[in-house]
Amino acid sequence: MATFLILLGSGIGTAEIFVQPGDSIQAAVDNATSSGDVIILKPGTYTENIKVNTNNLEIKSESGNPDNTIIKAENSNDNVISLLQANNVKISGLEITGTKDIYAGIYLSGCNNCIIDHNKLLGNSYGMYVLNSTGNTLLTNIVTNNGDYGILFSTANGNTLSDNTASNNKRGIHIGTSDGNKLSGNTISLNSVYGLYVCPKSDNNVVFNNYFNNTVNGDIKNGTGNSYNTTKSAGTNIVAGPYIGGNFWAKPDGTGFSQTAADGDGDGIADSGYKLEKSIYADQLPLVSASGPQQPVIPVANFEMSTTNGSAPLSVQFTDYSENTVSLSWDFENDGVVDSTDKNPVRMYESPGTYTVNLTAASEKGAASKTAIITVTQTIGDNSGSSGTGDNGTEDSGSSSSGSSHSSHKSEGSSGGGGSPEPQSNVEAKEISQFFIASGNPVKFDFSKNATSVVYVSFDSKKTVGRTTAIAEMLRGKSTLVSELPSEEVYKSLNIWVGDGGFGTSKNIENAVICFKVEKSWIQGKNIDQSSITLNRYNNGKWGQLPVNLTGKDNGFLYFTAKTPGFSSFAITGKAKKGETAVTNSQPASQPASQSGFETGNLSKEGNVTALGSGVGQALENRASTKSPGFETVYGVISLIALFLYKKK
Repeated sequence: MATFLILLGSGIGTAEIFVQPGDSIQAAVDNATSSGDVIILKPGTYTENIKVNTNNLEIKSESGNPDNTIIKAENSNDNVISLLQANNVKISGLEITGTKDIYAGIYLSGCNNCIIDHNKLLGNSYGMYVLNSTGNTLLTNIVTNNGDYGILFSTANGNTLSDNTASNNKRGIHIGTSDGNKLSGNTISLNSVYGLYVCPKSDNNVVFNNYFNNTVNGDIKNGTGNSYNTTKSAGTNIVAGPYIGGNFWAKPDGTGFSQTAADGDGDGIADSGYKLEKSIYADQLPLVSASGPQQPVIPVANFEMSTTNGSAPLSVQFTDYSENTVSLSWDFENDGVVDSTDKNPVRMYESPGTYTVNLTAASEKGAASKTAIITVTQTIGDNSGSSGTGDNGTEDSGSSSSGSSHSSHKSEGSSGGGGSPEPQSNVEAKEISQFFIASGNPVKFDFSKNATSVVYVSFDSKKTVGRTTAIAEMLRGKSTLVSELPSEEVYKSLNIWVGDGGFGTSKNIENAVICFKVEKSWIQGKNIDQSSITLNRYNNGKWGQLPVNLTGKDNGFLYFTAKTPGFSSFAITGKAKKGETAVTNSQPASQPASQSGFETGNLSKEGNVTALGSGVGQALENRASTKSPGFETVYGVISLIALFLYKKK
C-alpha cells in the first residue's frame, strides 16, 4: 500500500502530495481530485506507467533536477506519462525513459494549455507526442537519444516550443497536419534523418531563432502561411548575435549556410536569404555569428574504462572526459534505460556476454553520445569439473583464514578481486548487491546468496548518488591492505566496499550497520567465548573493535550486527575461553593413536564426557614428555576410566 504525505495548500481544497520511491505515482494522481493539487516526487527512481485525466494538476520533482528523479516505463509498450483530455496540467523536473515501438515518454491527447517544462526524455521510441491538443507549452526540455522521434506533433494547433534541445534522435521535431505553432530558441542537432519536418498540410507555423546542426536540417513540404523568420528586432539571438531574425543553419561538417555566409555589416544577419531545400520557403534573415564562434558550443561525449574485457563478475570503472556538458547519462547495456548519472560510475557485470555502453553528454545547446564495447567471459572454473570443484561448480577452498577446518564455497564463480584493490588470488568468495541511493532514505544492501560471512549492510545516505554497487569479499588470508591481523583468533578477513571514490565514509553516510554471521562449529572447535566475538575495522593503519550485538541464531550460525563509521577491511575475531584447551579433530603427527580404540577428539562429542574429555586429552598430549615414575600406571587408569564412561554413555 502506498503512503503519502499530504499538506494542505493555501488554495481552497488544494494539497501537496509527496511521493517517495517505492510508492505509486498513479495512486497519488488518483487521489488528487482537487483543482490545483501538486504531486511532488522525492529523488529516486520510479518504475510505472502513469495516466492523468485530472485538470489543473501539477507533477514535479522536489529537487527540480531531472537527473535524480527518474520515471522508467514498467511496460515499455505504453507511454510513461499519458495526459488524456487533461487541461492545465504541468509536468516538470523529471527524467522519463524506457518506451519502445510507437510509445512516448510524455503523451498528450486532447489536452489544452498544459506545460511540459525542464524535463529530460531519453531512451524512448518517441520523446514527446502531442496529438489533437491546443495551446500547450513545451519549454526547456532535453529530448535526446530517442529511437524514432524527439518531438512529434499531429493535428496539434497553437502550441509553443521554446528553448528545448532535440538532439541525437532519429528525427528531431516533426510537425504533421498541425497549424499555428511557434518554434523558437530550440537547439535541433545531430538527428540522423532530419532536424525538422513540416508536412504539406501544416499551415501558419512560425519557425525562428532556432539552432539547426544536422546533415539534413529541414524536410519542408510547403504548406500555407508558414514562416521561417520573424521581423528583425534588437535582442540577443541563439548564437549571441545582436538581432532576432531567422535561424542558424549549420551542418556537422562545417558547410552549413550560416557557417559560410557573408555578413558585410556585422549585424549577425546574413547578407542574403537562405532558400530551404525542396521547398517554396526561404529564411529571409538567416543568422550568422557577428563575432566569436559561429555556433553554440555543443557537448562532446568522451570516456575511458578501466578494462574492456574479463571474467564475470567484472567490475568496470568509467571515467568521464566529456566537454561542455551539463548532465551525463550512462546506459551500461544500451537498452535505452539510464543506469547512472554519476560522473565516474562503477558498473558490475555479473553475467557473461557482450555489452554496449552508451554515454550521453548533454547541455542546453545539445547532446552527444559515445559508445564502447565490454566483453564479459565465463569465470574460470565455473562448471568446469576440474580438480578442486564440486559437482555444483563451486570450489572448495579448504581451511579458513584462521586455520580452522571450516570450508567455504564460491558463489556463482565469484572469485577475484573485481572492484576492489585486493588481489584476485587472495579473494576466497565475493558477492555484490545494488541499491538506488537517495538522500534521506534508508539504504540496505542484502547479500542473499550467502557467498560470504556478510549478511547485509545498511546506512542512511547524506546525498543522492543513484544506483550503487556494494561488494563483500571474504579473503583467503590476511588482506594485502592491512599491515597485520588482530591479536585475537581470526574467523574471517573481509573487505566491504560501497560505491566508488570513497563514498562509504562518515562524510557521506551515517548510522551504518554490518550484519555478519559466524559458524557455531568454529566457535565450538576453537573453544571461543561467544561474548568475545567482535568485528574489527582497519582504518588509518590500525585495527579498532566495533560495538557488536548478537541478533539471532539458527542451526549453523550465530548472527551479529556491528555499527561502523565506514567501509574498508574487516576481521571477525574471538577469544578462547580461559583455562580451557581447544579440542581438535586431528592428532599431532608425533603422537600415536590411542590403544583404547578412540581418538581424543571424539570425547568432546559425547555429552556428559565433555568436561572430562578436555582433561583426558591434556593427559594424553603430555604422555610422551612425562618421565615421572609410575606414570604409565596412572595413564592406564585414566584411560580405563574414560573408556568406561564412553561405553556407559
